[in-house]
Amino acid sequence: MERRFRTALGLVALSLVVAGLSWAATSRERSLAVYPAQHIPLRFDHAQHLAAGAECVSCHDAVRASDSSKERNLPGHAECETCHDLEAARKGEKTDPPSSCNTCHPGFDATVRMAPPKVDVPAANLHFSHKVHVQKKVECTTCHGTMTDVKLATRQQLPKMASCFECHDGSVASKQCKSCHPTEPSGRLQLTFPSGVLRPMQGNPLGLDHGPRYEFTHGSRASVDRQTCMSCHAESYCQSCHDALQKPLSVHPNDFITLHPVQARMDSARCSSCHRMQSFCAACHERTGVGMDADRSLRPRNVKVHPDYAAWVEVPGPQHHGIVASRDIQQCVSCHREESCMSCHSEKSVRRQVNPHPDGFAAACKRVAAANDRACLKCHTETSLAQKGCR
Repeated sequence: MERRFRTALGLVALSLVVAGLSWAATSRERSLAVYPAQHIPLRFDHAQHLAAGAECVSCHDAVRASDSSKERNLPGHAECETCHDLEAARKGEKTDPPSSCNTCHPGFDATVRMAPPKVDVPAANLHFSHKVHVQKKVECTTCHGTMTDVKLATRQQLPKMASCFECHDGSVASKQCKSCHPTEPSGRLQLTFPSGVLRPMQGNPLGLDHGPRYEFTHGSRASVDRQTCMSCHAESYCQSCHDALQKPLSVHPNDFITLHPVQARMDSARCSSCHRMQSFCAACHERTGVGMDADRSLRPRNVKVHPDYAAWVEVPGPQHHGIVASRDIQQCVSCHREESCMSCHSEKSVRRQVNPHPDGFAAACKRVAAANDRACLKCHTETSLAQKGCR
C-alpha cells in the first residue's frame, strides 16, 4: 500500500513538473490558437537554396496575389521543376541537383504504388493579406526572418505579434485587435478554436501575459486600459469575480475575512490591485467596528478578531493581548500600528496610562536610554526621563 501511495505521489509530482514545463515551452512558442500544429514530413533546406541564389518569390510567387490566410502559398512540383529535373529522376537518370522523390520525401519508395505522406499546414486563424503587404513594400524578412540559417521552415518562422506592432502602431497601420484576429458576432475576439484557446503569452507586447496566477496581477497592469480587456471579455466575465459577493477560492480561500490582515500587511500591492484602501478597506472597517476609534457598540461583532474584549484588554490571563502579542507580534501589526499601543501605553496618552515594562525594568532603563533614547521618547517626555534619572 505504501509503495503504491509513493508511486501515486511521484506521478502527481511528475504531472505538475510536466505542466510547468509545458507552460514554459508554450509561453515561448507561437500560440496554437493562432497557428495550429503542422505536420511537414519533408526534407528541405532554406539556407541551401538561398545560398544557391534562389529568392523568396522563386518558390512563393503566389503570395503576390494572396488575399487570405487560408491560401497555402506553398510551392508544388511546378515550382520545384524550375531547378529539379523530376522527369529525368523518374527514369533513373542522375541529376544535379538531386531530383529523386526521396530527396524531399524521406523514406518514400517509388517502386511502391503509394502516395508520399501528406503535408498538413492548417490555415492561420487570422485575417491577413500578403497582397496588401507586398504592395506596401514590406520585405519578406520583416515577418519571417532572414531564413539564412533555417532548414525546414515551420510555424516558428511565422510572425509574432511584436513584429506586427512595428507597423500596426495606430499610425502606420491600425492597431485594433480585430484588424487581424477573427471576432464573434458580439464584436469581441473569438477565443476558442479547434486548435486551442487564444490566450496572451509571455512577451505579449501589450503587457497582457496571462500566465499562471494572472488573476492576482491583472488589476495592477497600469499600461492596459479597460477597452483592451473588453476586446476579449464581456462584462459578465469580470462580474464572476468582481460581484462583491463571493470570490473564487483561488483568489480568497474560505474564512479569508479572518486571514486577510496578515496578507494585507505582507503584500499590500497585491490587495490594491483589486481593492482601494480608503473606499474599500476603510469603509469595511468602519462598518464592522474594527479599529481603535470604532464605536464600542460594534465591537461584539468582531468575535473573530478579538474573541472576548474584556479578557483581551482588561483581565490578565492567557488570552490577554499582551501575552498574545509576546507570542506573535506579527499577528498584531497586521492591523495595528505603534500609535494603537501608545494610546494606552504612553505618558502622552489622553487615555489611561498603562506601564508596558516588566517588573525590574528600571535597572535596564538607563542603559537602554543611553544607547538610544529615540525609542524612549516615543512614549516619554524629556522631562519625565530626566526625573527618572535616564537623561
